[in-house]
Amino acid sequence: MSLSNEYFDIYNQYVKFINNIKREVKFIQKLKTKKKEVATEEEVKAIEEENTIESDIKQRRPASKVYNFSNGDVYIGTVIDGKMSGKGIYTFLEGIEYSGEFKDNMKDGNGECIFTNGNMYIGEFKEDLMSGIGKMVYSNGNEYIGEWCSGKRHGVGVYTWSDGCIYFGEFKYNKMEGIGECYDHEKELIYKGEWKNNLAHGKGTYIWPNGKRYEGEFAHGKKHGVGIFYIDDELVYEGTWKFDKPSICNRTLDEIFSYIK
Repeated sequence: MSLSNEYFDIYNQYVKFINNIKREVKFIQKLKTKKKEVATEEEVKAIEEENTIESDIKQRRPASKVYNFSNGDVYIGTVIDGKMSGKGIYTFLEGIEYSGEFKDNMKDGNGECIFTNGNMYIGEFKEDLMSGIGKMVYSNGNEYIGEWCSGKRHGVGVYTWSDGCIYFGEFKYNKMEGIGECYDHEKELIYKGEWKNNLAHGKGTYIWPNGKRYEGEFAHGKKHGVGIFYIDDELVYEGTWKFDKPSICNRTLDEIFSYIK
C-alpha cells in the first residue's frame, strides 16, 4: 500500500523548503572563513547591556564583526542599534552553535542550530524558539520534519524512526494527536485514524500484514468500544471490544467459550 498522496505532497513541500534554508545557512557559515574585524569592548558591552552606541558614521549595510562576550560566547555577524540583527553565527561556550538570522539579539528567521546532545535543527525560528517549518535530526537517528510552535512539534508533520517506521499527521505540543497515519518499515499502512497522547484514540482502522483488519473505536492505544473485525475483507465479528478483545456482556469471547462444555 502506497503512502497517502496528501501527506506525501506535504512532505515534499517541507523538504523543498528546508533545502532552500540549507543553502542560506551554507552561505552564512562562510563568515567563519573570512577575516573579520574584532568588535571593541564598548561594542560588546553595548550588546550585553542592550544599549545603543551613538555614532557619526551611518552605514547602509552594517559590517560583520567578531564579538567575544564576557561569558565565553562568540558572535560573528552584524549588529544594528546595539543588538544582534541580520545574519550571523553564535557559538555558546557549552558548544551549541546557531547559524542564521537574528533580530533584536534573538534567533529569528531561518537558521540551523546544533545542540550539545547531538540533535540538529534546521528551519524557522521566532523569538529564539523553533517556530514555523523545520526539521530536527535526533542523535538516536529519528527525524521530524513539519510544523513547530514555541519550540515544540505542533501542527502537521512527519516523524520517521531510525528503523524506518513513519507517522504522517497532526501533532500537539510534541505529541502525536489529531488525525494521522502510521506505516511500518516497508511503508505498509498499520493504522489510520485519530490519535491522542501518542496513542491510537478515537475512531480508526488497524491493519495486520496477513489480511486482518479492525475498524472502530480505540482508547489509549487499545481496540476499545464498538468495532468490526475482518479477515480478507470478510466480516468475522461486529460488536463491542474491551482492551483489544471482543466483548459480549462485559465478557471476552474466550471467557464465554470457557463456559461452554
